[in-house]
Amino acid sequence: MKTRRRRKDRGSILVFTMIVLLLAAVVATGLASFAVFQFGNAARYEIYKNEFEIAEAVLAKAYSEIYFLVEYAGPNLQSEIAQIRPPVFSGYTVKNLAINLLSSGTETVTNPASPWKGLQLHVVRYRITAQVHQVSNTSSRFKHPGVELKQDLELQYVPLFVFAIFYNSNLEINPGALMEVTGRVHTNSMLYAGSDGATLKFKDHVSVVQQFLHQRHPSAAYLGLRDGTDSFWNGTTDVSMRDNTGWIDHLRSNWASLSLSRWNGYVLDSAHLVQTLEPPIPRLEDSQGHRNDHALIERANPSSPDEAPGTSLRQEKMEYKAGLKIVKDPVSGAVTGYNQEGSIVGLTYTDPADKTKTKSIFSENKFFDAREDTTVTSINVNVANLIESGKAPENGILYLSNEGANGVVRITDATRLPANAYNGFTIASDDPLYVKGDFNTVEKKYAMLAGDAIMILSNGWNDANSNNFSLRNASETTVNGVFFQGVVPSQNADGTNHYSGGAENYFRLMENWSGVTFRINGSLICLWESQKAKGWWRYGNPVYTAPRRLWAWDPIYSGLSGPPGMPRVYQILRRNWNIRSLGASSS
Repeated sequence: MKTRRRRKDRGSILVFTMIVLLLAAVVATGLASFAVFQFGNAARYEIYKNEFEIAEAVLAKAYSEIYFLVEYAGPNLQSEIAQIRPPVFSGYTVKNLAINLLSSGTETVTNPASPWKGLQLHVVRYRITAQVHQVSNTSSRFKHPGVELKQDLELQYVPLFVFAIFYNSNLEINPGALMEVTGRVHTNSMLYAGSDGATLKFKDHVSVVQQFLHQRHPSAAYLGLRDGTDSFWNGTTDVSMRDNTGWIDHLRSNWASLSLSRWNGYVLDSAHLVQTLEPPIPRLEDSQGHRNDHALIERANPSSPDEAPGTSLRQEKMEYKAGLKIVKDPVSGAVTGYNQEGSIVGLTYTDPADKTKTKSIFSENKFFDAREDTTVTSINVNVANLIESGKAPENGILYLSNEGANGVVRITDATRLPANAYNGFTIASDDPLYVKGDFNTVEKKYAMLAGDAIMILSNGWNDANSNNFSLRNASETTVNGVFFQGVVPSQNADGTNHYSGGAENYFRLMENWSGVTFRINGSLICLWESQKAKGWWRYGNPVYTAPRRLWAWDPIYSGLSGPPGMPRVYQILRRNWNIRSLGASSS
């Protein structure tokens, strides 16, 4: 009995052992299968991740090429974009790269977070689609159709006349008297703002690519600011730049959120990812290495590759756009008119009131510029005579250049501007541009003046008194239009700090304006540093005293219509993004 019982026990142990071994084998097989499965999944994920990274690189290259073409391609942008090809990556197939135009037209910005909310812009949308498939020893073990990545791009063109003030460089506003800025303000650099013991009010959106600081520029001649009454608009009312702990600017630790809550999105800077707005021209550099948007007004150079037919610079440069240009030859001294095709246009004409007399569109003379501390030689264009002669450019764009020694150009008798189909008139020059008397005040039109610098000479100006400050007494003057000029920036030179004069001294003045009203309706645009009129800003005798400023943005520029030849700026925004596997992967 005992022997039989032992045999039964041994049999039970054997069966149990076999069951345990069988279970262990099943578990081991499962673990091995699971390990193989996990290894396969990891390998598939690695392939998927690699394909995704390559697809991202393809989209990034397409975005960069579109950005480049916006600057360089000019009117051929669409056809150039169609020629974009994907990069080549070893071990990967990039197929079906497509850049499709989704829409193009005028839209009103409704995004409440956009600094352009409420503006009508020309908006172009593209969708980039790229499919990527990895081809390697590892990927060949799996069936995987690849990855598809899509991204939408939004190209927004912003007309510069929608801004009351637009600066490409540092924008400084430090007035010593009441100043209200009634339109939008933008700078591609820093904003240094605050009144000097007075009142400064921004009455619309303010956007700053770098930082807003309530102080003067570090290299300004006057570093301190007397406390004033300074405020930003919040969409409903003026709200102070100051609270019970001091002035509020980018240096506050909670600036990003505080500025949004305090001014309701009307004040944005780098903390809110404000983008640079640039003209669609090549990023040429001047002698100091700065972006040279001054190229827009410089003389045409058809032999330059940057100005070859079809390039954006050729399309945007003012001399190429001009229907009439009047230029002085530096060698012969002759002043000649040319139409857009290069044919000579006579600058004299028969007086309609007296057929025996000849009148001229231009004259030449000299006068003293107190800011530049030199005598300048001027080509004066009489706009009334230009109209009377019937030789005003049909496209409304006049270009002037004086290549003589200390050469400048001056506009006179311009209360009424020439009529044309564009309901506007533009005058541009690579030289300092002087305006004598009221400008565009009778039957006001869209108007633009663009020059190396812009000097306003009042209705009371007399060349004979130009060298005597005590006799240079201004009289009330009004100018209406969009103005482009350069700045001599705040900087330390030869151990001395110099103030740019700020936007409150945007126009260069050379008279005693004390108590005299100077009215401006329009936009103040500063895209470049002055290349010719480089005299430092100086206040008081012998240069000028400040006027009573009644300056305002002009609501006639609230749409897309503006002066002929008007430059615009742009930004490219990355919008909707989507990724998908092109099918289920299996081993």
